[in-house]
Amino acid sequence: YTPREFVGADSVNAALRRFRDRYAGDQAPPATSRALYRELQAITPDSLRPLLSDLFEHITLWDIRADSSRADAVGDGTYRLSLFVDVSKVRADSVGRQTPTPMTDLIEVGVFAPADGEGDGKPLYLKQHRLRSGKQVIVLSVPGRPARAGLDPYRKMIERDRENNVVD
Repeated sequence: YTPREFVGADSVNAALRRFRDRYAGDQAPPATSRALYRELQAITPDSLRPLLSDLFEHITLWDIRADSSRADAVGDGTYRLSLFVDVSKVRADSVGRQTPTPMTDLIEVGVFAPADGEGDGKPLYLKQHRLRSGKQVIVLSVPGRPARAGLDPYRKMIERDRENNVVD
């Protein structure tokens, strides 16, 4: 799902169709994960190749944490939201040893209105931000009273702890 979100569903589906067509039938060469990866590389822009590498060449784990947030009304129903976050990334080897690796990744930032029932309300803001390793503050202007805000709210990145991505 992550490549589809970053590169686009049409491009990923076209790559999957090419892969299927190349390796279908009795006379076709055996389909391999490397062949699939080559098809995905062909449709991925250079700017997103590091993400594809993280997802397919390495065992990459992200730690994406929203520590707290603060919203201040600025008039006309608009709010200035400050989101305090801490992000990092590690790569694991075949025996589970983790090595920190610098992070300069696109991560989705979401701000949500109050919910009518369970879960998050309607998105007031949902955009990719390039985040670097460490603590940082993301300051946004949103068109309504926010109830929850956080990083990777739809859980597209691979994490061990996903319960700390969004805060009230």
